[in-house]
Amino acid sequence: MTRFALSTTALVLSTTAAVAGPVDVPPPPPPVYVEEERCGQSFDCFYAGLEYGLGQADITRNDLLTTPVPLTFDPEGSVWGAFAGYNVQNGSMVYGGEVRMLHFIDVSVADFEVDDVIDIRGRIGIAASEDFLLYAAAGYSTANATAGGVDVDLDGFNFGAGVEYNVTERVFVGADFTAREVEGETPVFSYDGSLNTATLRIGFRF
Repeated sequence: MTRFALSTTALVLSTTAAVAGPVDVPPPPPPVYVEEERCGQSFDCFYAGLEYGLGQADITRNDLLTTPVPLTFDPEGSVWGAFAGYNVQNGSMVYGGEVRMLHFIDVSVADFEVDDVIDIRGRIGIAASEDFLLYAAAGYSTANATAGGVDVDLDGFNFGAGVEYNVTERVFVGADFTAREVEGETPVFSYDGSLNTATLRIGFRF
């Protein structure tokens, strides 16, 4: 009886499975790809923009052949240019590097004129809020000038400070002040002094 009962049970189960057909197993769900956020905080990542403002030079010329009283140039005018850089934000601390080029307009007196300057600088700042940044900057500058039709190459260090405000997640406006101590010479004259700029900026983070 036991063997008969087992045989009967097996037959019933196999018949039931045959009638029911194959069991449908649902396919696994597709993998979910989460795109990593490139700029995790308000001031992270690459940025670039334009700026416009005021430029001022305070340059002293010394004669290398004789020893007359030095001649000082103090021209003022306007500047415009472009900048690009990269920020890393860690909490409220923001640090990074920036390259900018400014073209001087009418920063000239007598036969001396400042043409342009390139700044390479590091920046460190504090994000006072999600939208407001205060920073200080320092680095190296090269400048081109002309004196009596002769090109004068100037170089030296720069230092400055500025503010930025995020208008949107990507667009920001700001203000920057930078002072530069530069020097250079021609076969006849040496030049040394300062180049200062105060500019308003508009930029884009990406």
